[in-house]
Amino acid sequence: MSTLRSISLTRRATSAAALLLFVATAGAAPHGLWPPVAHHITIWNETPWRLPLDNWGLGLAWRGTGSAGETLALFARTKTGFCNCFNGIADDAEIDRIGDVDLHGANFTPAAPGKPTSVANLLGRERSFQTTDRWTGTRHVLSIVTASDCKAVVATIISDQPISPASEASAVAMLTGQTFRVWASNQ
Repeated sequence: MSTLRSISLTRRATSAAALLLFVATAGAAPHGLWPPVAHHITIWNETPWRLPLDNWGLGLAWRGTGSAGETLALFARTKTGFCNCFNGIADDAEIDRIGDVDLHGANFTPAAPGKPTSVANLLGRERSFQTTDRWTGTRHVLSIVTASDCKAVVATIISDQPISPASEASAVAMLTGQTFRVWASNQ
């Protein structure tokens, strides 16, 4: 009989401790004591390059859903001998000249001045644009252009919604990954 009573007391003590822990943590959670949880990580799926063919050939393309639920497209390719071999991508005029924004809409306007950026060990600039088209409406575009040794890596992120910093970081992570780096070095 004492064994059954001991088990019953142990269960009650365990239940009381669990309830106390629940109450203590439930009260702490709204006050920011728990670390934030990542709600979404962009998963990229490679898709065919469906942009017009020009002097620099085909690139790689991916589609994904961003951290804010936006649908994203990422296009990247290399352009050799077209950038400033000595200064790299030094200003917004270089982004406008080398970037592929015009492939995503004929009517595009800068949404903000460009800023310095890097993709792995390649330095360059990025600049946000908005494009309008009668078929697709307004789209948000982020052009990232980096260069080294007369070879530019041109990446373009497209979305129907503003591109979140988390989505941009995810796209840059794709471009710094081994698969893209091997592909780009062989172009």
